Amino acid sequence: MIRLIALLLLFFVNLSMTAQSFDKRYTSHLSNNGIISFIRPKQLSVKTNLDKFEYDMTYLSGEDSITINCSLYVKNEALVKELNIKSGERELKGEKVAVIYRDLTTKGYVLRVTSRFPFSDIKTCFENSTPLEFYAVMTDGSQCTATYRASKWEKEQQMITRIFKTINY
Repeated sequence: MIRLIALLLLFFVNLSMTAQSFDKRYTSHLSNNGIISFIRPKQLSVKTNLDKFEYDMTYLSGEDSITINCSLYVKNEALVKELNIKSGERELKGEKVAVIYRDLTTKGYVLRVTSRFPFSDIKTCFENSTPLEFYAVMTDGSQCTATYRASKWEKEQQMITRIFKTINY
């Protein structure tokens, strides 16, 4: 009997921990234009020419595109000219790429960049077994990349796919 109670307790603790991680990454709100779904920031740890990289996604119901905002922590003062996403053999080019702001930090600059991508293409990228990679081309010709560690990709892939199913029911 004690083992059964302990097993049930362990099950419910594990279940609540899984739900918390989902809640920490996703929220939605009703607006005048529809339902806004926000996937909170995720920091990627495999980087080239970046000190830090994180991104978030915003989707407005009924739209065919998703807005991806990125924060790039760089040493040089160049701006982002292109923002692309690679997923296996597929490469998506960001539309309407814009720098929201550039701020000075102790180690260089933080650039906040926004771009739009087709929702169906981003959804497909998260269904791919190859971790997606963000690829930024800077105004000085340099390139910056950020991607997931292979060990983190499967969990992220499952969570975002689940969120996308919720968004696009």
